[in-house]
Amino acid sequence: MRSAVIAAFAALLFAAPASAKDTACTSAAIGGDSYCQLKSVRLHYIDHGGQGPVVILLAGLGSSAHVFDEFGPLLRQGHRVIAVTRRGYGQSSDASNGDYSNGALVGDLLELMDHLGIQRASFVGHSLAGGELATLGSKHPERVDRLVYIDAAYDRSEVPSLMAALPPSASPSPTALATVASFAEWRQQALGVRSKAVVADVAATMQQGPKSVAPRTDQKTAGAALAGDIAAKAKWEEIAAPSLAFYTSKDVAEQVPPEASAEQRQAFIDYSVKALRPWMLRQQAEFLSRRQCGAALEVPRSTHHLFLERPAWLAANILAFLASTKPCESVFKTVDPVR
Repeated sequence: MRSAVIAAFAALLFAAPASAKDTACTSAAIGGDSYCQLKSVRLHYIDHGGQGPVVILLAGLGSSAHVFDEFGPLLRQGHRVIAVTRRGYGQSSDASNGDYSNGALVGDLLELMDHLGIQRASFVGHSLAGGELATLGSKHPERVDRLVYIDAAYDRSEVPSLMAALPPSASPSPTALATVASFAEWRQQALGVRSKAVVADVAATMQQGPKSVAPRTDQKTAGAALAGDIAAKAKWEEIAAPSLAFYTSKDVAEQVPPEASAEQRQAFIDYSVKALRPWMLRQQAEFLSRRQCGAALEVPRSTHHLFLERPAWLAANILAFLASTKPCESVFKTVDPVR
């Protein structure tokens, strides 16, 4: 009897942590679509493989893990790379409790890490994901190694008014909206890239309607995610993890529909230089003045989707930062190619 009790205690003491074989998770081959059933959502992720400390990629608002299909593998040097689709988007389900707050999104990430047996990770986030990174860093420091913001280290409280004041531009043509494939081609033209990742991301986030394609995610969900990010508000001074923030220059035309006229394109550039760039500079200054440890870089003549535009350059700098023994004194060693 005594030996049975000892054996049972030992089994509890030395039990393996949750892993990718967790019964709540269905793990596909490297680069494939995997899923974990969490408390209130079925979360989609893609494991890009690699060995070493874990790097988790978080997409911007409106995108899925597939937007990193080409960028993710570039970070596998010395790391295991996982990309995640937040609740309500792409192949992740809607939240059963209707909660899309910053806290809920961060909770999903922690729960996913638990299921996959990941105690700590470095996080690389694009755009809106900066809010999730900041909350992870300030409220869950024990789960964070380093943080990398790709045009994401912002207080987004001004974003609704900034976006509302954008000059009117052309809408996608009926031809562009006819099919998911035609919209993917249009999206690549608007972003100024040729990328299989964009095609895969559009396939995951858009759906075919009776007359045209439409987002799988409704505006209410998107609005709730943005509102949650604004409400959380990053507290840079509370983040001890080494942080690296890339800022794009806000002085070039980007995400302008290919149907836009020369006048419409120039109007966007003029507004961006007048309004978006000063906002970016203020945000960058605030990050640098309040952050505990880390660095920031404005990338000349760059666009919001920097990881699609300059993937090799960006990956090299991120890997250098992750490997640095002095991340609080990070120096950018690779020269940024000017567009």
